[in-house]
Amino acid sequence: MKLLEEAGGALEGIFSEMAGIGRMHPCDCISGEFGLGRDELKRCCITGIGPERSEVGMELALRCSEAGEKLLIIDMTGDYTGLVSYIPSLRVYRAGRNFQANPFSASRRGFPELIAASVQAVLKTTRTERFYLERALLLSLSQGEERPKPSDLLERLLQIEAEAHPRQGLSIDSVRNVLWELQAFDRLIPQEVRPPALIDLSKASSIRVGRLAAIDLFLNLGSLDLTGVVIDPADRIFAHDAPEELSEALEASADELARRGALLIIAVSTNSLVPRWITDTLTSEIVCTTVSHGNRQAPERRTQAPCACGSNFGQEPLLIVSRYSDAMQPVRIRRTGFKPVGDEEIEMHMRSLGEDFKMHIEVEKKATLLEKIFADKAMHQTAKELMAMIRGGRVPVDAVSKQRSGTLKRVAKMLSRHFLIIEFADGNGINWYRLTKAGERALDEEECENESEVRV
Repeated sequence: MKLLEEAGGALEGIFSEMAGIGRMHPCDCISGEFGLGRDELKRCCITGIGPERSEVGMELALRCSEAGEKLLIIDMTGDYTGLVSYIPSLRVYRAGRNFQANPFSASRRGFPELIAASVQAVLKTTRTERFYLERALLLSLSQGEERPKPSDLLERLLQIEAEAHPRQGLSIDSVRNVLWELQAFDRLIPQEVRPPALIDLSKASSIRVGRLAAIDLFLNLGSLDLTGVVIDPADRIFAHDAPEELSEALEASADELARRGALLIIAVSTNSLVPRWITDTLTSEIVCTTVSHGNRQAPERRTQAPCACGSNFGQEPLLIVSRYSDAMQPVRIRRTGFKPVGDEEIEMHMRSLGEDFKMHIEVEKKATLLEKIFADKAMHQTAKELMAMIRGGRVPVDAVSKQRSGTLKRVAKMLSRHFLIIEFADGNGINWYRLTKAGERALDEEECENESEVRV
């Protein structure tokens, strides 16, 4: 096997003895260094479970950086911040701390269809709910809001509801609840991303918010000056069940990276979690596994011939590197010993790069249960008033069902769906609403919240 100095186009340092991620296990048939050329990393997949996969991803990112690559690392694990101790030029942007993009902006790729499709992939909305989200986005744009936030879209939904058929009320309410879950995007923190950069999405308010931000980043890479992208875990972006339009757009973004000659290195627990258009076009795969004592061959994969070795391996983690043009080879992991870093260390690191760095840490008021169910303030207030009347035993079921107000009927349905109110019949056969124990707690929570506001 050629040394890296002799291998044309090889990334200096990758898998080399001096600075490599690993070294082939000496035995009767193989020994020495293992090199991957740059072309073999253009679409590379790291598979494995646990922190070892992240270690391998960081090692590979470090070697690429040492070779002069300008990487954008989309990290949803929070593990990759340890790279700042080894890559002095790496800028770190932490979601909700010093970075928060707006995925609803009209400038984003595929507005509004791809934005609604991304929300559908992350929050499992229906086609009808997606339709109303698209309408809200277009209505915002027509009213001069080119960068609408979730709170703005909630207002647009009120306008749409006023013209919609009452039967569509539940679908519109569902869209409201979806936007409520995404209200972290109301806090925009403008920040120009300049590779080499690490986007740490582990600090997002929820996994769903982090996923939507990651999809938005990957769809809008065109303006960034980069030579490679690292994603861990990749299945949060490239999901099997994504809408067809979104899947095609993600594939187009990946193909655009390839045309630019940029690397795409993804990490995932198993490659069965990502679509076929990725697995069928991989140029290399690194499998994190353990070869037990006495195991004389690497696991088979597809048509690759196993590497049969005459010596016994001790119980130690190994890499199985598949080049798709050669047999799998076992490689020892070279551990750099990355350590996680905190906000203060990242702040010092960013200031050393001349960044005007400011941590935006907001103490958010804990939302009540009714606020979580009813994102719209008017419906939230209606729910409180209705539950207060039900507590007094003054609301028959017929009185609500015969109301012309669609809002009141939808509120009652939502409260029933969340088992906050139930129906019961009295001795005269009249059906009444009654609060459940959960409903009593929810109303008490609202009253306590109101008392605290008055005290303030």
